[in-house]
Amino acid sequence: MYRIQSALCVFLASVLLLAGCNILGNKPTQQAFHTPPMPLISWKDKSAVSVPTSYCWTYENTGTCVDTAAPPEVIAEKKPAPMQVKPGAVITISYDLPPVEASLSVYQWIGSSQIEQVVENGNQWKAPDQPGWYLYDVRAQWDQGDAGHAFVIEVKSNASSQLL
Repeated sequence: MYRIQSALCVFLASVLLLAGCNILGNKPTQQAFHTPPMPLISWKDKSAVSVPTSYCWTYENTGTCVDTAAPPEVIAEKKPAPMQVKPGAVITISYDLPPVEASLSVYQWIGSSQIEQVVENGNQWKAPDQPGWYLYDVRAQWDQGDAGHAFVIEVKSNASSQLL
């Protein structure tokens, strides 16, 4: 009888231990989103209108990948209004769900070529010094996948007093 009670106690302790480990092991590291989060791209009190580009995302064990045209074509089709900034403005990107550390990349598109921008402080970069329209694609990664968003800025030097 003692052997049965001992075996039963060991069995129950093992089940409880494994169940507890399973509960702890299944906690998500980030809040789960149905779709990739939209970025808030801002300078001072202005924000850019962004357009989703290609992404791969997983939610509740279902993965989805969407392959769009390149950012210049997406911008040409959607025609979002540019965010007006002054030369050398420091632009900030933030998300409701922060991306994986050091995964944020910003690319400036010139024709069919892209130039990676230097990201400072994990989520900022500087606008060009020359006036003009500039097209960008911002990409980031999360535990659920990765996503990109295209947007346009307009650097205006003659209106810098209005933009301050």
